[in-house]
Amino acid sequence: MDMPELSRKYGAFYVPAFAVHVGGHDLQRTLEIAVSQVEVDLTLGAAGRFSMTIVDCYSIEKHAFISGRGADILTILTFGAPVRICMGYGDVKGLDVMLSGTITEIATSFPESGYPELTVSGYDRAFPLTLGKSARTWANRQDSDAVEDIVRFHNLKGDIDRTSETQKLIEQNQEADLEFIRKLAQRNGFEFYVRDDTLRFGKSRGSGAGALTLRWTEGLLSFKPEANLAGQVSAVEVHGWNPATKQPIVGRAAAGDEVDRDARRDSAAELLNKGAQSPVLRLRQPVQSQAQADQLARAALNERATRFLTGEGEAIGVPLIRPDMNITLGNLGSAFSRTYYVQQTSHRVDGSGYRTRFKVQETTFKEGR
Repeated sequence: MDMPELSRKYGAFYVPAFAVHVGGHDLQRTLEIAVSQVEVDLTLGAAGRFSMTIVDCYSIEKHAFISGRGADILTILTFGAPVRICMGYGDVKGLDVMLSGTITEIATSFPESGYPELTVSGYDRAFPLTLGKSARTWANRQDSDAVEDIVRFHNLKGDIDRTSETQKLIEQNQEADLEFIRKLAQRNGFEFYVRDDTLRFGKSRGSGAGALTLRWTEGLLSFKPEANLAGQVSAVEVHGWNPATKQPIVGRAAAGDEVDRDARRDSAAELLNKGAQSPVLRLRQPVQSQAQADQLARAALNERATRFLTGEGEAIGVPLIRPDMNITLGNLGSAFSRTYYVQQTSHRVDGSGYRTRFKVQETTFKEGR
């Protein structure tokens, strides 16, 4: 989808709009609570976060935060209250749902001059997975089975890819559920996040063409890319021990094993192999099979490779830009005009309009010839 198509979809980007629903009620249009700005931050492997600012709400006479209908705002915006935030353009009925979550923070300031405002923040439905620490074990199960059990425990839906290896023992050792799932995702080379009421745990959706195209000066307002070879390696070896055969196990991953790589460009490992030095990262890990050792090596190589080419950009507000998708950026020269994988987004609507900031990453780079 390019800019003309996006423009048609979003009414030429006129009249930026948002809606904040708390407990099923529209704060502005039903409860008459003035919201001046709202922001939604989404990141792979972490809980999504929102914040909003409420203005013109403090009554000097009553010494309380009061809605346009005379209700005490702090009896509406309570800790744990369900929140749904939508953004887009034009009619509020057609806005895109950006986040569903709960309120976790309420702040204000009583200034020397002027009136106090309220800042209300919270997280998406991944937040309960960050609370407390658990100890569980799974015997002769796959990592994806453990994730499915945690998803059911938190009353979420699951969009879960099956992992390949059956583990003799999976142990959650006094870890928060979110931290534990992150560990399982890393060793399988997976991504995870919560969107609405569904937890996604699986392979990245970074292959193929970009879902939309932005060009500098044509929707893409700014972009700052960086290709950095420091800290990269040409290969990864994972060393373990097979207790049954009493033999060492060595898993390997090298140039060409990077996930979702662009075959027309060079990875960091390939560039290092062209030079005088080819650094190898060697790790010692408890492994149960050759396949598991190879999988851990590929995951470690890819985790480094995704830090090779990174970038931060800002665009006109586009609700479609979310983590775990590809976008194509153009008018950036031959080295940087390409398709990127989105790792993080921040959507903000305020008095200045609607902007989307994003962070991207890629594993390959095209040097000048």
